[in-house]
Formats: sequence, structure tokens, C-alpha cells
Amino acid sequence: MKKYGFIGSVLAALILVIGLFGTIICIERIPTGYVGVVYNMSGGVEDEVLTQGWHIVAPTKKVKEFTIGNEQIVLTKDERDGSRGDDSFAVATADNANIDISFQMSYRYDVDNVVGVFKNFKGMSGEDIVDTRVRTILKAKISEITTNYTMMDIYSGNRNEINTKITNYLNEELHRQFGIMILDASIVDVHPDAQLQQTIDERVKAMQKKQQAEAEQETIKVQNETKLMEAEANAKAIEIAAQAEANANAIISKSITPELLEKMEMEARLKHGWVTVQGANVVTTK
Repeated sequence: MKKYGFIGSVLAALILVIGLFGTIICIERIPTGYVGVVYNMSGGVEDEVLTQGWHIVAPTKKVKEFTIGNEQIVLTKDERDGSRGDDSFAVATADNANIDISFQMSYRYDVDNVVGVFKNFKGMSGEDIVDTRVRTILKAKISEITTNYTMMDIYSGNRNEINTKITNYLNEELHRQFGIMILDASIVDVHPDAQLQQTIDERVKAMQKKQQAEAEQETIKVQNETKLMEAEANAKAIEIAAQAEANANAIISKSITPELLEKMEMEARLKHGWVTVQGANVVTTK
């Protein structure tokens, strides 16, 4: 009996160890900023993803991680974070000039689309999709926006407007194709070659001369308008003074009556006497 009891204890311990080992093997940890797509050996994919944390997954199933945190693509001329050397690229413009740009884009996968993306791209990870699919179409997609702008618009124009349109367009296109949401997409720098730089410099000088001429014309216009306003003001002042004088004369004229004139004559005679003229002599009679 003791022998059978010992064998039973060993078997129980063995089963416990195997069970514990099996549980450890079946545990999957999904890190922060990721979800896990669960699929089995036969190719079936579960509709629900695994969220951040620890999960028990059957040994016959596998888990592919997809990032849903904010990620960044950097394609610059110099080696910034994420750039693999000189990753700048040329885009087309409305005036048929190809100009090299540095570009960066912030994005994340839409968690509601991750399973569909995994199925469509036959088990590729999120990073692989970005590296082999998204990067290859970015240049063409960005050029679809920049072709609406001239070289000077991109070089020194309203860059904010251009970047906003690129962001909105890429968000629409990449979300439809890859389930990727674009948080921000920006042309961060422009790198014209020597010939293109000379053309830009000439256009800048021409624009500066035009702006200077327009400023001078505006100054002359303002000065002429000021002189006209001053002349009109002076004329108005003279008109007002003349009108005031006319009004005063009219009032005086209306106030002089025959009776008033007779009274004034009598007062003058009382003060100065009667004045008569006899030949060349003036005679005043008191």
C-alpha cells in the first residue's frame, strides 16, 4: 500500500508540474500601447483582440502584436529619430518643379480595424505593414496634394495650410487601406538643389521688388488722399465761414428798418448837430 501511495503522490506532483508548465507556456503578455490578434494554426483569426495585460492562450493558438500607441515615421535628409540616413524625397508641384522635402508623420492603428487589417495582409505585423506598404506609397500620396501648390508655396508660402491638407488626405487614404489614423503629417524642411535654389532666389528678389513698389505706391496713395482730405477740409471751413458771414449779414439786414434809421439819424443830429453844405463850405448848426 505504501508503494502505491508513493506512486500516486509522484503522479499527482508530475501532473501539477505539467499543468503549471502548460499554464506558463499558454500565458501571453500584451505590453502597453499594443493589442494582440489571436489566430490558430489552421489560419482562423479570432474577432476579439487581446488588450494590455496578461492572457491565457491555448497552445494551438498564436498572438501577433499590433501597436495602437502613437508612432512616428521620420523621412528627413539628416539622421533624426526614425530616419535611416538621407530619407528625404522629391514631390511634384503645380509649376512642374520637383523639390526634395523632409517629412514626418505621427500615426496609430485604429483598434477597431486591427483584425481586418491582419486578415487583409495575411498575418503581417503592424510594423511590417508600415515598413513595406505604407512607406512605399507615402511619396505618391503627398505629391497628390503638393501638385496643387507652386514651388514657392511649398518653399516659403502657407506651409500650415499645405500640412493640414496632407494630414487630412493621408488620414482618409491610409485609414481606408490600412486602418491607420494620421494624427499629424508635416513637411518639416525643403531641400532645393543648386539650380532650383537659384530660381527660388530670383523669385524671392522679384517678389521683394514687387512688394517694395506696392508699398511705395500705397504711400503715395495715402499722401494724395491726405492732401485731398486737407483741401476738402479747408474748402469746407471757408464755405462754413462764408455761410456764417452771409447769415450774419442777412440777420443785420432784416433788423434795419426805416424807423431804426430815422432814430439813428435823430441821435446823430443830437450829438453832432445839423450838417449842411453851402458851396464849398460845410456848416454845422447846433
